[in-house]
Amino acid sequence: MLQIERLEKVLEYIDEKGTVNISELVDEFNVSKPTVLRDLKELENQNLIIRVHGGAASKRRKGTNFEPKMSFKEKKAVEQKEKIAELAYNHINSGETILLDTGSTTLMLAQKILSLRNVTVITNDIKIAMTLSDNDHIDLVVIGGQKRKGVYSLIGPIAENILKQLNIDKVFLGADAVDYKAGLTNSNIDETNIKKTMLEVAKEKILLADSSKFNNVAFTKIADLEVLDRIITDDLISKKDLEMLNEMGVIVETPKKEN
Repeated sequence: MLQIERLEKVLEYIDEKGTVNISELVDEFNVSKPTVLRDLKELENQNLIIRVHGGAASKRRKGTNFEPKMSFKEKKAVEQKEKIAELAYNHINSGETILLDTGSTTLMLAQKILSLRNVTVITNDIKIAMTLSDNDHIDLVVIGGQKRKGVYSLIGPIAENILKQLNIDKVFLGADAVDYKAGLTNSNIDETNIKKTMLEVAKEKILLADSSKFNNVAFTKIADLEVLDRIITDDLISKKDLEMLNEMGVIVETPKKEN
């Protein structure tokens, strides 16, 4: 098991239990005590757990308002996000104005469109903007606002008001969770507001979400799933999820499974 995969499972285990001790983690994940200590230190550095004497405690305990730092998100489900970004790239045409929401998957998409010409890209993500600024053939518009701690998004009424004045062909949106009853949800209210505005101003609405986001609910609602034109996800999404999305009339695109 890769370290990032183990870290994710350790974090889920701690969140489920509330508090755990080191020996319990050694037995549960069949690893050495030094490995457990390194994992706990990494999770503590990411501000995802609280270290206590002899173990660790959860900072979220299944809470809907928890959100890991961007540096942790970028390491999660990397292979799946890479495939999602490749599919999303195929939906960008010359002469279009596209909007890239903040997020680790949209950052991968930005890296892929670096070679394009005659495209206007609008974003509220500082890291995406820095990535695209190396290509003078892309017209880059950065939506101003207040930077959120721990991530690279710019939020607030300034950003929302600027967006409302723009005509956008496609938005590539991110979300913290996807659920059939709760819809698209997010951990932060201010970020939710700008995502709502993105959906309002874009002609075509495309969600980029890896399969781990499905059947989860975060703190605040962005929109119902029916407002989306397309969802691009990975090939690990369940058959049941695909059937439910199809019944809603949402197009779902996944990579072709390798033989």
